Amino acid sequence: MTGLRGRGITFEEYDFPGLRTVNGVAEGEGMRAAWFKDSEGNILCVSQRVGA
Repeated sequence: MTGLRGRGITFEEYDFPGLRTVNGVAEGEGMRAAWFKDSEGNILCVSQRVGA
């Protein structure tokens, strides 16, 4: 994420029941995810499995 931020990407922040981001990252149920908008305004997601 540091590399993407260095290129001007701004990660979305969310605070919904069951989904909250901290510094652009949501964690839960063995996954990490972050969302950002592309140049056309589409919301894109990057995710990673964590743990086992």
